[in-house]
Amino acid sequence: MTISHSEKINCTENQLWQLLLQKITNPENTIKEVSKSKILESFSDGYLREMIVSGLHIVERIIVSSETKEIIFNLVDNMEFEGYIINKIENKNDDVILTYLQEWKPKNSSIQYSQNQFLITIKNSVLAMKKLAEQNL
Repeated sequence: MTISHSEKINCTENQLWQLLLQKITNPENTIKEVSKSKILESFSDGYLREMIVSGLHIVERIIVSSETKEIIFNLVDNMEFEGYIINKIENKNDDVILTYLQEWKPKNSSIQYSQNQFLITIKNSVLAMKKLAEQNL
């Protein structure tokens, strides 16, 4: 299942990038479904993070690319899903665009999930980041 949501953000790329970096250690500020998060390990290019999101236990290997303005959240040893989420900033015609893209696949067909719930979470998370970025102007 691939879902994504994009928004034009009225701030600089650098301001938005700094907020995305802060979201790594404090995801609950823009993802209301997060009930617990903890950085387990730091690497030269990212982190290993554990979270509880909507009751789902998630461990992610996070890769940060300042050059491409992308953060990739790869699922690690998840019992139900495999895949990743990308947060990226693009500059299109002098507009700063934030996109969250989620590519998760159930590990077996018996797993029950609501694609709509994932879409709502992604959309609300982008809108929360937009609000946070634009209130800092």
